Amino acid sequence: MQMDYINKVFSLEGKKAIITGGTQGIGRAIAMSLAKLGADVTVLGRNKKYLEEVKNELDDLGVKGAAYEIDVSVQSQVEDFFDIYEKETGRLDIYVNNAAFTIRKRAMETTQEEMDTLYATNVKGALFGLKRAGEIMKRQKDGKIVIITSVNALNPLPPQAVYTSTKCALEGLMRCLAADLSPYGIRVNTCAPGAVLTNMNPDLADAKELAETERLIPLKKVGTPEDIGDVVACMVSDAFRYMTGATVLVDGGLMLRVC
Repeated sequence: MQMDYINKVFSLEGKKAIITGGTQGIGRAIAMSLAKLGADVTVLGRNKKYLEEVKNELDDLGVKGAAYEIDVSVQSQVEDFFDIYEKETGRLDIYVNNAAFTIRKRAMETTQEEMDTLYATNVKGALFGLKRAGEIMKRQKDGKIVIITSVNALNPLPPQAVYTSTKCALEGLMRCLAADLSPYGIRVNTCAPGAVLTNMNPDLADAKELAETERLIPLKKVGTPEDIGDVVACMVSDAFRYMTGATVLVDGGLMLRVC
């Protein structure tokens, strides 16, 4: 086996990466997977304690880690961060939009306030960062963007109706960005996780609920954040250099809804 080739094509050595919502769950796992392949990783999040923990873990991996406390739904905070980042780093190779949250309600039960809050973070907050990341990458004429969506964007989940709609919106946004940015050598794709053991899925902590969910998954197991993190790290490597405008579904087969 040509290990030198494998190491080269998947290497992220020296690449500069930003992950939003990078303090817990899938975001944290993505940060670690990128770092293990050599990337210098900056994580954004709202919890100072978790940010410090992730920063220490990145340092332990021997890469240049950084952490910033910001709320991506507040445009001024996003703008201030990127102003600092550009001055201090000057380059951005990888941008992963992961920050999001959910409200477990059906469409007819959702209030306007809940809808506004979800869209502020999941969609508007995403676009704030994607625009600034895209501007940097356009000047470089190079870059990789991954937007984390959900299996629910492809097979809607009525009990999380508005959350599902935000992820559908991101799938459409990804395709528009991929078309607009491809002339600059920038690849834009989405990764759509299935059922994953994170704080966003507290019901999976219940043994009965976990067993019922696993029954629906052809691989018969719920995913881990690391299952998603490793896929995203591969997506931004040269191994996927000819892929843009695509959705990578990582759900253990949940989309098949096998009975």
